[in-house]
Amino acid sequence: MMRLGRLLLPVFCALALGVGSATAADVGAATAPALVVGTGIDKIAVTSRFTGRELLVFGALSHPGAVVVVLRSPPSALAVTQKVQTGPIWLTGQKVTVQKLPGVVQIAASAPLASLLPAQKRQQLGLDLRDLVARAQFVPEPRDRRRWEQAVLAAKERTGSFALKEHAVKISDGRLFSVRLDLPASLPLGRYSLTTYLIRDGQVLAQSDERIDVEQVGLEQWVADVAEREPWLFGIGLTLLLAVLGLGLGIVMQRRSGS
Repeated sequence: MMRLGRLLLPVFCALALGVGSATAADVGAATAPALVVGTGIDKIAVTSRFTGRELLVFGALSHPGAVVVVLRSPPSALAVTQKVQTGPIWLTGQKVTVQKLPGVVQIAASAPLASLLPAQKRQQLGLDLRDLVARAQFVPEPRDRRRWEQAVLAAKERTGSFALKEHAVKISDGRLFSVRLDLPASLPLGRYSLTTYLIRDGQVLAQSDERIDVEQVGLEQWVADVAEREPWLFGIGLTLLLAVLGLGLGIVMQRRSGS
């Protein structure tokens, strides 16, 4: 049923925006540009076996133009440790915590961003990954901050948490678009923002804002809930579990030594 909905939604979008009808097109030309965007889901379940997934984003445009899709997670702290080589040995150097930086930023566009918007506008909309890292807070402030920024950005891109894919958004008939975003295995939990822009002549003609919740489910969620809501109960349960495991291990070792 969900797959059928994904297939039918673009058709519904096209009909709603007047695609394929001369009369509706004439009316649409006189109205403000609009976007209709869908994903087929509003929640992503994360379990211990979660290895990442694809997120299909699709929709329709009331006016011709380029499309930029941005998926952004809430800010999350990132601990970064510098490795220092002393002779043949690598030692742990300075430790820095990066704050006020989204854990995941996925950007997809139908054309190179530099050809769609000026640099200042791209930074204003959060479409410049390097600028996002530069705006983050580093605690404590490192001496060679530029080098740390480059390392953080490289690490984010290597894990797939940060990605910029130009020419990834496919537009058909000038009105229907679709793109597949590759979500990494290490998805931070929380409410994600999915923002889609319709752009033409260096201007944002229309914007659509959606929300997707990334939630932990199963045993992991139950344990996390108990630990947060009833910490004393969680502590007692964990202590009893460790005691039982220790007792069981002692019995096994005793039997092995006796035999």
